[in-house]
Amino acid sequence: MSRAHVAVRVVLLLALATIGCSSLYWLLYLALPALAALLISRDGAEAYLAKDAPRVVRVLRLAAAAYAYLWLLTDDVPSADDASPVELTVDVGGSPSVSSAVRRLVTSLPALLLLAALSMIAAVLWVIGALAILATGRVPTAIAEFVAMKIGYQFRFVAYHLSLVDAYPSLADLRTGQLPRSDAF
Repeated sequence: MSRAHVAVRVVLLLALATIGCSSLYWLLYLALPALAALLISRDGAEAYLAKDAPRVVRVLRLAAAAYAYLWLLTDDVPSADDASPVELTVDVGGSPSVSSAVRRLVTSLPALLLLAALSMIAAVLWVIGALAILATGRVPTAIAEFVAMKIGYQFRFVAYHLSLVDAYPSLADLRTGQLPRSDAF
């Protein structure tokens, strides 16, 4: 991994912190189910899954690539093309409704708390990983696997929160040892 990219990531993370990253996350937490409910009420559940979901998944793929870059899993700068080192697959389905989308604000709170705990651990591991890159040019495998698992869980949470899937986010079905060019996300 490139040592120079560590500096780029630090600057990007500091820039995100200055705009209130925490506030942005809370805005997204509240807005995503509302957006899903709005789209479902406008077009119906089938149209939401058929028409809107593919566009949402494309945005999630770009976000997953950005997370993989910021969390030291790849040196490939995220782009909107299909050459991303991150493969995000969302098996869109289920039977979303306006009320189920809004209910997810409450039902997903335990998953959000778990994600927050995983994120705090990953933040500590990020510092260790960045120091390892500066010293050896690579992130230790255990750190990369934990961060990949955390990002996978995060995007399962987001897909659930957006009513793209009915399955509640779980750690049980995430495979460890899968790095960016995998279906772990």
